[in-house]
Amino acid sequence: PRAPAAPCACPATALADRPDATVVRHAGTVAKAHAPDTDPTALTLRVLAAVRLPDVLLPPLATAPVPLHGRSVTLWPYGVPVDPDDPDAAPWEAAATLLARLHGAPVPAGLPPMRGPAKAARALDRLR
Repeated sequence: PRAPAAPCACPATALADRPDATVVRHAGTVAKAHAPDTDPTALTLRVLAAVRLPDVLLPPLATAPVPLHGRSVTLWPYGVPVDPDDPDAAPWEAAATLLARLHGAPVPAGLPPMRGPAKAARALDRLR
């Protein structure tokens, strides 16, 4: 019999806790629990789009969401965020290059519509 692995001493850190998602970091992994009403098929298609563009988008650690407590969870590597106190230190030219590559990539068949406008509207509703 194999001895159980020792639990990691790294604390988990909540990066976001909103009605539409909960995002938690543990060591080098980020888990995102999507809203309970998230369409799992559409989410899988969005995750697969990131898998197909590893030179442009951060590829997920798993190619499909995992169901957990009534929510779909996606797993991602942790990336160092832009320091909000020093936005000029961000790699803006590299970001522009990635954005150009993204806009030049073919859209995978069946990819659901962009959710940005709907998410922005929900964020504004929360502020009101």
